[in-house]
Amino acid sequence: MTPVTWCGGASSANDRPDVVGGNEIHVVYAVPSDGADRFAQVASAIATDVGAVGEWWRKQDPTRAPRFDLAGFSCTGAGSLDISDVRLPHPTAYYNQASVPRIQQLRDDLLGAGFDDGAKKYLVYYDQSQPAVGVDCGAAYVNAQSGGAHGYAAVYVAPNLGGCGSAGVGGFLAVIAAHELINALGALDAATPGPPHRCPGDTLHPCDSTLDVLAPRPTATTLAAAILDSGHDDYYAHAGSWWDVQDSAWLRHLDVPQYRVRVRVGTGGKFVFATNQPSVSCSAPSTCKWTWQAGSQLTLSATAAPGYRVAGWTGCAQANGDVCTVTVERSLGVGAVYARPLRVTRFHLAFSRERLRLTATVHLSAARRAELGCSFARQPVVASSRRGAVAACTWAVPARFRGHRLSGSVALSAGGETLVSKRFHVRVPRGR
Repeated sequence: MTPVTWCGGASSANDRPDVVGGNEIHVVYAVPSDGADRFAQVASAIATDVGAVGEWWRKQDPTRAPRFDLAGFSCTGAGSLDISDVRLPHPTAYYNQASVPRIQQLRDDLLGAGFDDGAKKYLVYYDQSQPAVGVDCGAAYVNAQSGGAHGYAAVYVAPNLGGCGSAGVGGFLAVIAAHELINALGALDAATPGPPHRCPGDTLHPCDSTLDVLAPRPTATTLAAAILDSGHDDYYAHAGSWWDVQDSAWLRHLDVPQYRVRVRVGTGGKFVFATNQPSVSCSAPSTCKWTWQAGSQLTLSATAAPGYRVAGWTGCAQANGDVCTVTVERSLGVGAVYARPLRVTRFHLAFSRERLRLTATVHLSAARRAELGCSFARQPVVASSRRGAVAACTWAVPARFRGHRLSGSVALSAGGETLVSKRFHVRVPRGR
């Protein structure tokens, strides 16, 4: 186990901007409203144990590791772990009710605090300074596919829970953290017959080895002594047809490349976020970077600041309005481009009596590369031209209208939006 120094500086009750793309495991340190906040004393210990879980997992399976939520701090690795420091809204007695599962109360209060991202699992270190009701060292919601409300795991720290161990030594508390996290990733949540070694009357734990990290009460006192699915036949890297935690979207694939994706939000932008991972967000004006696993599909949505519009994208092969979709197969640089809304600064309508032509000339606030559409009296224009920010549309008046008074409208549109619409009244001279 490698000791880790957390380098996050001042604590934060929020989930900081992500630097890693993909489903993540976010760590929360939580204390009751009447408890002592020891975040400054335990942040490095928590980071050390989380780093130990990652190291242990890679030794058990060199192709996978949990994807923990990191922040853009000055250091790397587990030292840059994004740990939220949250004071809960209720006192210790509220979380000490024997009739209500503590994990449920913690989950509900943290959801209310904004920890509800469906792309994230939450590993909560709950720390109370008064004795706890019960002897459980942790708990979890077992769900393979969902994060947010269905993705919570917790370890408990209290004066009478000394048997659960201490953080920062890769000991039994780290074993419990790995145990509950694996449960949260859906281990043994399988249909009958499913895994062969599920405990009788306790189907969410295997009973073939007490050294298994997921045993009902693991005898491994350190992570180094624990086993990730003894025999690989119950919940991890097995050959069965039931759910395999090795396939979890919350695990990094160490056997495929990781690529850097840069997203630039230019002048006139408000922010760009990933619709399939809202925590991947970049505010203007800035360039943000994330590391994504090869093969990841990323859908970005751009929002313009007041007085601007999304004019397009750079570096995006599949762009549609304010949405850009990319598949990460190499390092990428994508930018959202913004512009002031297109306005009509001058409009002139002229009728040529000699040639029987009606011409609309429009001066725009900026040149536009996209096609402009014109219509006269609801009929598409037959001739148009554009030079810079000036567009002209001409309608050859059919001979059948000679000697008649024409009334109608002329409209100029761009991108499906009508920029200007004007009524006209002309008398067409009789032919000679």
